[in-house]
Amino acid sequence: MNSTLLLALTLAGMSSIAVGAATAKQSDTPAQAQDQLILATAGVQNITRQEVISQNPQAFDRKEAEYVRQQRQLRLKYEVSQYALLQQQLDQVLNNLALEKEAKARGVTKDAVLADIRVPAVTDQEVRAYFDANPSRTSVSYEFETVAPQIREYLSSRHDEEATTRFFTALRAKYDIVSRLEPYRIAVPASGPARGKASAPVTIVEFADFQCPYCGQEESQLRAVLAVHPDDVRLVFRHLPISQVHPHAMAAALAAVCADRAGKFWEMHDAMFDDQAALSPDALKDLARRIGLDVERYSGCLGDAATATAVKDDMTAADAIGIDSTPYLFVNGRPIDGTVSREKLELLIADEIRRAGANSQNGNGVERIRAFNGQGAP
Repeated sequence: MNSTLLLALTLAGMSSIAVGAATAKQSDTPAQAQDQLILATAGVQNITRQEVISQNPQAFDRKEAEYVRQQRQLRLKYEVSQYALLQQQLDQVLNNLALEKEAKARGVTKDAVLADIRVPAVTDQEVRAYFDANPSRTSVSYEFETVAPQIREYLSSRHDEEATTRFFTALRAKYDIVSRLEPYRIAVPASGPARGKASAPVTIVEFADFQCPYCGQEESQLRAVLAVHPDDVRLVFRHLPISQVHPHAMAAALAAVCADRAGKFWEMHDAMFDDQAALSPDALKDLARRIGLDVERYSGCLGDAATATAVKDDMTAADAIGIDSTPYLFVNGRPIDGTVSREKLELLIADEIRRAGANSQNGNGVERIRAFNGQGAP
């Protein structure tokens, strides 16, 4: 074999080895490459990242799960806030367009048109009525005279907002300016104890904690809208005990599940929210007796693994959505984080009833809404 041929074969062999090594290196995924990262050496021994993790893999799994959970929570907050900003900016665009058209039609400035907005004055009766209807917001520890100025200021601001909304709603209608932006919704199964008719066009799914004071405040608002809309609103309760903050929340949730099995969920639900200071195991056992539960069966139910599973299923559903606080409401899938006023609830309910009525003309009104509540195929 001459030297030229030998050199060619040698170079070809070295090239094959290089290509094979490169291919093997490219086949490693980023995760595999990271696992083989050398974190330390002991003489000639290399200690890799994977070897360190293998000492306590469960701890790293928990970190990863927490990271993913926080991502879901941030995603939900981002999407809700992004939609709110989009709605706000769209309203500004449409209102300004309507204002420009009206000003041009009249031959006046936009400020002259805005001068037509009439804001009614807040009456003493309104201030008193708000104080009486919102004990949790005004606090029973305050005298009426002390908080009346703040209530009047709040109601005045609300009057101004309502008058402005009415003005621009009429102006948009006059010039056929219509928003096509649909409400932001999340498909949340309406699975759980329910109040109201299954055929109601509006379903409110509530994730709540029986020891949460804000859930207690919201309860009065929910009871009020259910009383006013017996045919139009349905409330579905789902458990989200925040045990890190409320030590009796899980016990209360388990008690509610056991009451539900005995057909007494809402009696237990109402009693626990009416006295959130009495949620210790002994207090709950006494409450079970008072609402007519068989105490022996109730105690056995508390120890049943299926009872804890029922609560954990709701908690898992909340976690999958990205919910990390209570109360959290979904009005036909429209998310509301935290307490919401009776007025806002009424506006949302009225809007959903209107939408269901409008869509029913196309044959998909209530059915379309039920899909968002997990009652039918989307």
